Amino acid sequence: METFTSTGTATSLGVTTGTNFRISSTHYPDHGIGVTATPNTVSFLNPINFTQATSKQIMQNKVAVFKVTRDKDEKITNAEFIKELWVETKNGQSVDFQVARDRDLADYEMSDLSIRTIYTVTF
Repeated sequence: METFTSTGTATSLGVTTGTNFRISSTHYPDHGIGVTATPNTVSFLNPINFTQATSKQIMQNKVAVFKVTRDKDEKITNAEFIKELWVETKNGQSVDFQVARDRDLADYEMSDLSIRTIYTVTF
């Protein structure tokens, strides 16, 4: 089940055929949100933004790890590539936490590392 929560300003949401979803709004509690549904689209009378929260989401993340050097103002002055790897995250887990578990990075202080996600595959 996908849950879309209103936050403010869009007028339609395209969905894949067969996707189940629930819509809620705190902006128009007395008036409803004027939902019109067709097989592949949901439209709204009032403008609404959506954020998606999918439960039990598994993601494979390709990340690059860099050792960074900072100056006294905490600005990065140098970045040295260390490693590229794939890590799995589930249900919104932190990529940083999963990278910290990598044995090859045990000798580094996590505060000296910069972790950048290159690519994500969602299941």
